[in-house]
Amino acid sequence: MNKAKMIFNQTLMISTGILFGVGVQTALQFLANGNTSFQWQWYIPLSIIFAGFLCSLATLFLTYDDVSGRSEGYLRVCLHFIAVFAIVSLCGYLFGWYTALDEYIPIVIMYVIIYAFVWISSNWMLKSDEKKINKAIDEIRDEE
Repeated sequence: MNKAKMIFNQTLMISTGILFGVGVQTALQFLANGNTSFQWQWYIPLSIIFAGFLCSLATLFLTYDDVSGRSEGYLRVCLHFIAVFAIVSLCGYLFGWYTALDEYIPIVIMYVIIYAFVWISSNWMLKSDEKKINKAIDEIRDEE
């Protein structure tokens, strides 16, 4: 998968995941408290897309083209997890997604779930692309 396609797909997945998480959080608040009001500043949807884009950019240093071993791969994944967590936390603070610890904890939980979803989905898309490429190469070999 080329880098532009990866950034685009991950930005969409992350932004959609954040919006889904906010929807679930709002639904849970409604069921728990009966709170029916939900207000956003005008810039919140744009900040979600921006955070998704920044998080997808962090994936660029996580390519496995030059990974020499498993331990280096795991180290890169851990560094990626921490870097993206820092991006989400900073964006959340700057854009006012949370103001106190009780608002920050659901963001951390959503982050872990969204990270796992995007990681699994991205790997699935990479494997799917690899299978398509290998199938095309096999068809070319069969014709020769």
